Amino acid sequence: MNDIEQEGVNKKTCCRLTLPKVSRSDIGWLLVGGGVVTSLITLLRRERHPTDWILPAGLVAAGGSILINSRQGQMEAAEQSILTELDKLDPIARAQVLKSVAAEEVSRLPGLGDSD
Repeated sequence: MNDIEQEGVNKKTCCRLTLPKVSRSDIGWLLVGGGVVTSLITLLRRERHPTDWILPAGLVAAGGSILINSRQGQMEAAEQSILTELDKLDPIARAQVLKSVAAEEVSRLPGLGDSD
């Protein structure tokens, strides 16, 4: 038996290449980074025209838009999860949890929180 025909090695899956899963936020950061790099290249060039800034600005704007939408989706999912958990509590327990969370968040605000 040679090295390729070893027991326990599946010939179909041993050499299969897979690409890593890319998230929307990764794409957004890549676009923003590409826009910044393109801006730096544009700054270093001697001849510059106003139209040279269209591509960098477009890349940064597209990446920023994707990042904002991705973040907003994450916040909405977290809000739904929290509301679902709060709905499981009785009214008094829910009020105590909300009071505790509100007090903790207010204490983090500069000028309103405790002066440690």
